[in-house]
Amino acid sequence: MSGGTGSVRAGAQEPAPEGGDEAAEDGRAPVDFDAFFTAHRPAQLARAVMLCGNRQDAEDAVQDAFLAALENWDRISGYEQPNAWVSLVMRRKLWRAMRLRLKVKRAALDVALPRQALPDETAQARRVLTAMAALPPRQRMVLVMYSLYAMTHQEIADDLNIAVSTARGNLRKGRDNLRRMLGLAPDTDPLGEVPLVGAGGPAPGDRLAAALSATESWLCSAFEEDEQAPRQARADLASRQREGTGRR
Repeated sequence: MSGGTGSVRAGAQEPAPEGGDEAAEDGRAPVDFDAFFTAHRPAQLARAVMLCGNRQDAEDAVQDAFLAALENWDRISGYEQPNAWVSLVMRRKLWRAMRLRLKVKRAALDVALPRQALPDETAQARRVLTAMAALPPRQRMVLVMYSLYAMTHQEIADDLNIAVSTARGNLRKGRDNLRRMLGLAPDTDPLGEVPLVGAGGPAPGDRLAAALSATESWLCSAFEEDEQAPRQARADLASRQREGTGRR
């Protein structure tokens, strides 16, 4: 099955959403937006679901992030990693939305089963998603940013505008809670006693991170197989762009 958006240290390498001149100066031809959108939307959507646990919220944040990229494509297409820029905008939109709620909305994911997924892969992915939905929003965000984006505590703190100690504490609590819900007791988890302070992503052999990565891959495959959704999403982007232009 397909993977996620990569192991880029997002907090360290993503350009700021506004201002600055981060475009690469290597003479590359600009990337076609439609090709970029089609190639990266499934993985962005899969990771957004991992971050928030709600498909509608995930789709809204991903659409908003791609719309922001589309409206500034002359600039964004010249970045060394335009997908990292979209990912940063998506995370910030999700975080703002989650902070406005007293509780994260619990809704059905409504994701079709990937055709190539084995029954045990589907069962495990659903177990992980169910357990993730029970985590407090901040623990969930920090855990995904650490495990899937390979961000350090400092990078997570900067991204969410929280203290480093808060990021570190939520990561430990999130890992402990998720490990317990998945039946990965400390004495059976090889990372149980490994200190996380200063770590830039999970260490090899981290069973919890491996479970999250496998679930993200499962989601990404499901979204890649949905052939109608990308076309409809792209049409919605074009419509929203026209509406935004008309209001100016």
